Amino acid sequence: MPIDPQLRPLLPFAHPPKVIDNPGLFREQTNQNNDMAFDTFGRPGPDIAERRVLRVGAVGEDVQAILYRPATAGPHPVHVYFHGGGWAINSAFSKDAEALSRHRCVHADCIVISVDYRKAPENPFPAPVHDALAVIDWVRDNGTQIGALPRATSIGGQSSGANIAAAATLALRDRGRDDIAHQLLEVPAPDLTFSRPREEGDDLPLSMTDVRTFTGLYVGDSGNRHDPLASPLLAPDLTGLPSAYIAVAEYDVLRGDGEWYAQRLRDADVPVELYVGGGHVHMSPSFTGLLASARDWQEAATAALRTANLRLRDAAR
Repeated sequence: MPIDPQLRPLLPFAHPPKVIDNPGLFREQTNQNNDMAFDTFGRPGPDIAERRVLRVGAVGEDVQAILYRPATAGPHPVHVYFHGGGWAINSAFSKDAEALSRHRCVHADCIVISVDYRKAPENPFPAPVHDALAVIDWVRDNGTQIGALPRATSIGGQSSGANIAAAATLALRDRGRDDIAHQLLEVPAPDLTFSRPREEGDDLPLSMTDVRTFTGLYVGDSGNRHDPLASPLLAPDLTGLPSAYIAVAEYDVLRGDGEWYAQRLRDADVPVELYVGGGHVHMSPSFTGLLASARDWQEAATAALRTANLRLRDAAR
């Protein structure tokens, strides 16, 4: 189908510079612009029973996260969420991350912990993966105190956040741990070597030039790009990973990578549901105040998480 006609007047988006000389200033300005855009195009999340900021010890320094609790009786499954932003911009405190966390908390009936992982280039790979593992360790160690349902933790993320979520899941499996029971990966970037053919997408909001810019901030030009914790798609073995829901946008330079990761998981006998957002570009699933199709995307992802949580509740009985 064609790009959603309500999106057409908004294209093309402003692209970031190819060289970001002052990452801190660029992050501050971009975050402000993204919050203003959300006020126009997004939809705030519902009320919840509790919202509190956590500080979790990680390798190098503490990392912040926000805990959201629903009003229903616990114990609850826990969903650990990683926002998008090219590993360099946005935060758990961004308006779109806040709205999404609240929506999943209420409508998937779970505790959501949104991680404000450290940002590149000041904190390059693998710092965000270490932050992810630290938060998952914290959930394991503090589950009783926060009212978490045992053995019922899922992980999710958008774009670069989905990359971090997939990497953390892979790292835990390699350590012989089964903390993660389900993955929810939206518009993921699972291959930072760009090993498959793809369109440059210069007329799209996210072009391959943009992807290369942000990837360079995260992993540089070193062999880190081939590390499975940077490029989970390149892991030689994906067996034993938890079930996954993967959502890709029809008009996204990363679409093929998400579809390829879904197929590799299927080939490893991992249960996978693949959702293709017709008419969407990379960022448009956040436009829930503007696009009915963005609300459909959000509801489908939340329904998949709710189904996974019901399965985990049944298993715990």
